[in-house]
Amino acid sequence: MAHSFLVDAGYWNVKGHWLKPNLTPITLEGDIQIAWKRANWFKMTTSLACDDEAETKIIYQCRGNLNYEEKYYTYVAQHSLLGNIEGEGRLGLQSIIQYYWFLGTTTNKKGLDTFYCIDQNTYYLTSNILEGHSLLSTIEVTLKR
Repeated sequence: MAHSFLVDAGYWNVKGHWLKPNLTPITLEGDIQIAWKRANWFKMTTSLACDDEAETKIIYQCRGNLNYEEKYYTYVAQHSLLGNIEGEGRLGLQSIIQYYWFLGTTTNKKGLDTFYCIDQNTYYLTSNILEGHSLLSTIEVTLKR
């Protein structure tokens, strides 16, 4: 199946939960906008609102370069809670997987995201933040076009 998320410009609605150790899952929702500037350059902007006590807002802005032949991309991003990020991703047959690391920090935090394709208009995302060998948090959401 050819991917529609990331590869095609457009808007995606996001609904799901943010899971932190020893806490009740936090409901979150928002949207993702994907735009293409030049042949291989994309911009992805994510805006999420969390239903927690602080009404946390998560803003994630990403710019990247996709090599269509190799089905591989690199990117840089700014995250409102986590700071500056660099990463790389791969377009698989059923999923898009991206690995990233945090810049300008003394911690050993890394992240791993999997966008699993349900159909051309639906993806399921699991986003995990790790520090060393410990899982710090997970976001599980459904993306709908």
